[in-house]
Amino acid sequence: SLKQEDEPLARLQAETYDPETGQWQLMAAATVPRLYHSTALLLPDGRVVTAGGNPEGGHSVKWDPPDPEEEMRLEVFSPPYLFKGPRPTIGTMDPEWNYGQQLTVPTAQAAQIRWAHLVKGGVTTHSFDCEQRLVDLPIVSRNEASLRLTVPGNPNLAPPGWYMLFIVNTKGVPSVATWVHLT
Repeated sequence: SLKQEDEPLARLQAETYDPETGQWQLMAAATVPRLYHSTALLLPDGRVVTAGGNPEGGHSVKWDPPDPEEEMRLEVFSPPYLFKGPRPTIGTMDPEWNYGQQLTVPTAQAAQIRWAHLVKGGVTTHSFDCEQRLVDLPIVSRNEASLRLTVPGNPNLAPPGWYMLFIVNTKGVPSVATWVHLT
């Protein structure tokens, strides 16, 4: 929203951008305006949870009963690309990763995987995720049952911590993430 407490100006429509075509596409609309102190967070299953909005300024929180100015409902958005076909799967693997390492990611769909990404777990407030980060992982080789990936060697590109590993197939369908710890 443009103003922190102006519901008529709240943007409800989700959008996606395709960098290959340069086109924006509208997706499902939210039902709850998300204003000041709202948040949106990517979940490991590829959905997005939205919460918060429009607090009454300058008061201490009173929860019983909830203040009608406080938005307590959550919404979960399921992007349409989650339903374009079967989702790739990531097999069991060691969650401890090191910088510059090459490692094997087990997946029965290795031949159909287009991308591998690390996505930093979110830290959100005021409609902003200060940990927002997507790191491409080069696929250096593959066989019928696995991918060989290279972890960035520079901690400035991917600071130490926990990340969601997603693999994405040629139809743009992501896996459910596997959590990995980069040190």
